[in-house]
Amino acid sequence: MAASTSEYAARTYVQGDEIELVRLFNTEHANLAGFVPRTVEYWRWSCLKRPDVTEKSVLIVEKERNIVGYVVVGKSGNIWELCYDSSNNAKTIVSRLLIWAENYARGVGSNSLVLNGYVKDKLVLEVCRDMDFAESPPEPMFLSVLDLPQLMLGVLQSKNQSLETNEVFWFNLKGCPPWCISSFGVRLEKNQVTILEESVPFSGTTIETEMSTVLALMFGTESVLKDLIASKVHFYPFWKISKVRKLFSLLQTKTPWFVPRADIG
Repeated sequence: MAASTSEYAARTYVQGDEIELVRLFNTEHANLAGFVPRTVEYWRWSCLKRPDVTEKSVLIVEKERNIVGYVVVGKSGNIWELCYDSSNNAKTIVSRLLIWAENYARGVGSNSLVLNGYVKDKLVLEVCRDMDFAESPPEPMFLSVLDLPQLMLGVLQSKNQSLETNEVFWFNLKGCPPWCISSFGVRLEKNQVTILEESVPFSGTTIETEMSTVLALMFGTESVLKDLIASKVHFYPFWKISKVRKLFSLLQTKTPWFVPRADIG
């Protein structure tokens, strides 16, 4: 199945397309919180091998034979994945994909079409409103952290150009699940982060709080200043308050989370 208008051409999936689809997805989603790089194997499992998806329910839009967008639609009416090249005529691409998705869903007998959209993607929101989509609150999402020190390490390493302080922060946490370390250190040096698992004499900063509070601060659902005022976070020496605020500022995810529907279930 193929169709074209002006410089854009549309066709359904053929084997081998997933390499470019994954590359496009990873490029366009890399800056979103919660992003996990796609692999070809994962894309096949989460999209193509779903019971309600076939090769004919994946539409691809091309420009000069380069893939600039795709949509994966299930017979259930779920849009499992929508991705587009934001450097091209994005509204044209998204409109083509969603109009086709709507027609496909109707053609297979579905009476609804469901899309998980990134809350700050104004272009997708505009196209959906033009097509009379109804908006609804996001589905509940639950996060479980298996290794908090390594999570902190990854977050801080991604912001290495902002590490302008030489400091050791020692965390003593309450309310940790059995698999999590409750006491550990984070050493910040210029362009380098190290996790310390054994306590050593130091002149750094000790932070005491609940693990749930640390996660709430990292994921942006609480404010470090409010938690300090409410005594939910204790630290010493007190005069290092600016460094504590700087640390949590670096750890905080300021971008809203986005979970593609293909990652659910």
